Amino acid sequence: MTICERGTGGKILCIRLSGLGDVVHALNSLSLLRLERPDAHITWLVEDRFSGLLRRHPHIDELITVPRKVWGAMLKNPLRWYTLGSELKELGGFLREQEFDISLDFQSSLKSAWLVAAAGAPVRAGLGGGVSREFNRLVQNHLVEAPRGGVHRIERDLALLAPLGIATRYADPVLPACEAEAESVDATLAGRSGGGPLVVIHPGTSKFAAFKRWMPHRYARVADRLVAEHGADVVVTCGPDDVALAEQVVALMNRKGILAQPTEGVRHLVCLLRRADLFIGSDTGPMHIASALRVPVVALFGPKDPVQTGPYCSRSIVVNGRAPCRPCTRRRCSHVRCMTSITVEKVLQAALDLLGGGGERRATEGPVRAPFTYRFTLGKWRGRMATAYSVPELYKRLCDPDGMVEGVEARPIARTRDRVVVSLAVAVGGMTQPLVAARHHPAVRFPDVVLDLVLKSRARNSWDCAAGLELRRAPVPFHVCHMAKGRGWRKEQLLLTEGRPGACTLREWLASGDGPDRRGGSEEERKGLIRKLARAVRSFHAAGYWHTDLRDANVLIRPSANVADSELRVSGLGRARRLRCLPPMLREMLYGLDLARFALSFQSPPSGLDRVRFLRAYCEGMKEPLHRGVLRHVVGACLRRHLKRQG
Repeated sequence: MTICERGTGGKILCIRLSGLGDVVHALNSLSLLRLERPDAHITWLVEDRFSGLLRRHPHIDELITVPRKVWGAMLKNPLRWYTLGSELKELGGFLREQEFDISLDFQSSLKSAWLVAAAGAPVRAGLGGGVSREFNRLVQNHLVEAPRGGVHRIERDLALLAPLGIATRYADPVLPACEAEAESVDATLAGRSGGGPLVVIHPGTSKFAAFKRWMPHRYARVADRLVAEHGADVVVTCGPDDVALAEQVVALMNRKGILAQPTEGVRHLVCLLRRADLFIGSDTGPMHIASALRVPVVALFGPKDPVQTGPYCSRSIVVNGRAPCRPCTRRRCSHVRCMTSITVEKVLQAALDLLGGGGERRATEGPVRAPFTYRFTLGKWRGRMATAYSVPELYKRLCDPDGMVEGVEARPIARTRDRVVVSLAVAVGGMTQPLVAARHHPAVRFPDVVLDLVLKSRARNSWDCAAGLELRRAPVPFHVCHMAKGRGWRKEQLLLTEGRPGACTLREWLASGDGPDRRGGSEEERKGLIRKLARAVRSFHAAGYWHTDLRDANVLIRPSANVADSELRVSGLGRARRLRCLPPMLREMLYGLDLARFALSFQSPPSGLDRVRFLRAYCEGMKEPLHRGVLRHVVGACLRRHLKRQG
């Protein structure tokens, strides 16, 4: 099955063996897969200790469990290695007999690689780059490139569906119903006073993650305040390994608390959390279950990065510890300063805000515009596609690049000797999306040929810089696809960028008379626009990139009724450069050259007061006074030199 062929049916093998939070994260991808492939036969491979979460799942047709504990015991005993080998061979043969069409490896490690190889599906999709571990990528034939950090695990799992032609977009996770556990949960909640919100506190973690635990007496103080100020019923939950910790929290409470029985299985915990109004706990599997159930979550994060593993599906507030070494990837720590620095007052305030309807939900409807890409080949063209646009309809359009750029739907924007830029509307996933297509012809002039050989071509460099800047949350246009045909400096390229309806360049907007100098425009609007423009440029530089051609024609603006609320994006990334190894002072000098060029690019030069306002807003938050001085010196010297030439 290729990217442009069958859109439904087939046999799909999903592999996510462990741990609890990671299995919960993969449920969003399962929902999206079932939504886009309603007739497919979906099989899931999981370790036996987490199988209860997926048993009788409405989106799974067959569940295969791996007896990890039994196999682990066999591995430690050389006398049982022959039996272990026989069982592994039997499982591999069973997977091969199923004749899967597709395998999706959410695990991306050695223990899932052999399962992928054993199944031998024609389409084997996995994660590439720095995400894949232990040579897992060697068994895959369709790789989705994802950054190691800066994105959530749920988003990364959603992107893995791109080789099936499924665009990366959010889908609500589904957890199976648990009627059998309802009686046990009713018995636990029989002691409720009633009337107030039900708050679930889970103080424990797994044994190897004990350094992520918060102190029991602080949990007790938060619980007491919630009971006293909100009339809350506090239930303290625990697993089989942290019963003593939960008992300690309840014993330290001055108010009445409910100690839940140790969860007999994951489904019992799911049934209990369905009834909760608030969850408080560390970075654990139960926290991710609560978020998947749309329960408001107060998440206590010490060593780990909440950007990658924080609550995603529900309203939440993350309380971070204060330590210079966080976030880290260590498995143990002697001082756990990142957890001890979390105060009772911060956790209590977060809980009260959530009970009052506050908090923020990270999940958003629609495409997930993150720097996930998927390589593809269409005839002589090779390229990368953003997974948010990876749908068969767009691939079929890309089979005819000439028709896209020169067809009747294309509206010309710019044309030079080596580049054609057009705007067109393309149907993507059932919706019409505006795209900007730039066709780059092979370089002809000698300087351009040398630049393409020594550095990168403008199209490829723009693609790479956009991916890095998107990861660092800098406001730049979102790049959709980059294609190339040919080799070396004779390469022909096509770059697709997401269009912004109503957007124009800053130069065009100012020349139209709708800018802050229009009749009736207020001074406050002018100041607000200057601040917003300065912050957009500063975020570009703070990401470590030097534009080299920052002008008013390379800043896109989508005007709003209030000028200060207009959307600004830095464009023209063809010759931008990431400054990795330069010392900070030299970087600030180059940024100063950018700012000077930007100030001199306006057809009607800004006043001296506007320049001062822009530079002040740009320097806000810079920690080193010396760097601010270097920046101002460079900008001032460039402007004085320009004025001297003009004079």
